[in-house]
Parts: sequence; C-alpha cells; structure tokens
Amino acid sequence: MGFLRLGVQCAVINDDGEVLLSQRGDLGIWNLPGGRLDSGEPLTEAAAREVFEETGVQIADIQPINLYYAEGWSRMNILLRARPIGGRLKLTTSEARDNRYFLPNRLPTNTLWPFLIADALADSLPSPHVLRTSPDELRRVKWQLRRRWIVNLLRGRPEPRYVRFNVQASALIFDQKRQYVLTMKGARARVLPRVVCEGDTPPWEQLSALLTGYGISLSVLRWAGVWQNVPGDSFEFAFSTILPEGDLPDSLEWSPVQNAALMGQDAEMLSQTLSHLPQQKVWLQRYWPEQLPLVLEQK
Repeated sequence: MGFLRLGVQCAVINDDGEVLLSQRGDLGIWNLPGGRLDSGEPLTEAAAREVFEETGVQIADIQPINLYYAEGWSRMNILLRARPIGGRLKLTTSEARDNRYFLPNRLPTNTLWPFLIADALADSLPSPHVLRTSPDELRRVKWQLRRRWIVNLLRGRPEPRYVRFNVQASALIFDQKRQYVLTMKGARARVLPRVVCEGDTPPWEQLSALLTGYGISLSVLRWAGVWQNVPGDSFEFAFSTILPEGDLPDSLEWSPVQNAALMGQDAEMLSQTLSHLPQQKVWLQRYWPEQLPLVLEQK
C-alpha cells in the first residue's frame, strides 16, 4: 500500500513585489524554495527551514495558499507565502546554483510551474491543482533524481526517506446560505465525510469519489484548512464547497451549523472554516493531543 508524500513550497515576496526563486543544482530549473516535510515538523517551520537552507533568507508571516498534487509521484506540495525579514541572500548553496528575486512578469524562461507564483499573489483563493508531467519527462526527471541520490550517497550525504504521514481529508459541504453542513453517521456522533489519503489520487478527488458513491456530485472543492497533529505525524486537510439542498441517503443529513452535533476536531474544523470564509483565507491549526484524528467507519 502506498502513501501520500508531503512537501512544502514557499513564495517569498519582498517589499518591491519581487519573488525569490532558486535554481536547482540537480535539474537546473528555477522554482520556489521548498522540499519534503520532516517528522514532527510544523508546516510553517518546514517552509522557513527550506527557504533558509536553500537561500539563506529568514521569513515571517507565513500563510497557507493552496495544494498541488504531483501526478506520478504520489506527492502533494503545500504552497505557502511569506515575506523576508532577515538573513543574507546566498548566491549559491549546497542545493542551489543561484538564488535571486524576480518580478512576477519577468521570470526566467525555465521557471517550473510559474502559475504557483500567480496563485500566491492572487486576491482570491485558487483551487487545488493536479501537476501533470508527460511520461517521457517523468522518466527523465526520475532518472536524474536517482542519479543525484547515488551521488549524495557516495559522498556520505544520504538523502532522507519520505516520512509516512497519517493523512486524511474531510469535506465541509454547505448549503447555499451556509446554514447547514452535510454530515454522516459515525460511531458516537455525526461526522464529516472523510477519507484516508493513500497517495494514488489527490485528496480532493478521493472525497469527490466518496460522495459520488452516495449519489452526490460535487462542484470544485477548495482547500479550507489543515489540522496538524505535530508529534503524531498526522494531518487532516479540510475542503469546502456549496451544494444545493436536496434528498439525501439515510446515512447523510443536513445538520445546522449552529448545532451540527459534531464533536471535537470536526466541530473545531467547522468553526475554523466558517470564520475564515469571509476573509478568503486558509486556516492552519497545530495541536499536540494524545488521541489520533477521527477515522470514518466503512460504508
């Protein structure tokens, strides 16, 4: 059984509206600083660490922006935005050939996925996106990364393995007036629709497939927030959408948002999502409980 690999990318925007890019040492392309997430590491600290390691820049005001699933890699990158507050921009590091600030309309021609920069600068929240690579390009990049892995191993700098995080995704489906939220029957109370993310498909597509099994066709799911159990290496990514009220299967119901009969983490995710919707912001909650996130009973 596979698992969903998690990584971070950070758009560092300075006071002149320029974005910080790194030219990768292995592939030669320009992209946003980022990398894989370590065990026991909060998302914002992972972004700060990657930016500093690759560029020497220190950042603050780190905000989550969007999710990008890399097809063929079983990996999801979390895009964050930040501003530089210190450090010293290094022209080269062990991971980068070059580091520079660029105006968004004057990016290098070989910039990887420049639309991520546009998403980070947009006034409204973008929709989660699937990053697709042609089969030939996928094989070429994987060969280059395997070569890098061998070179680093021979140099005594073996690359760490991806952490096998416990990742789930839940859906907050509201009526058009956001007075009701769709809930399912759980073991002790009503729960949000939820799936375990195994990496084969994007989390938001897994949620859509779950609801399709109940005869519900969803519009675009937007990323609402993430609940991170830091020491437990667990994540729950919450998505939201609007659905007109209608007849539902017996196991589903419209629950009033003011008294949704949700408990614990589900109730908090509902509250966080409703409070952040007017500001068009993604919420990020870190916590250190002993219990693991709720798991939905099998249908």
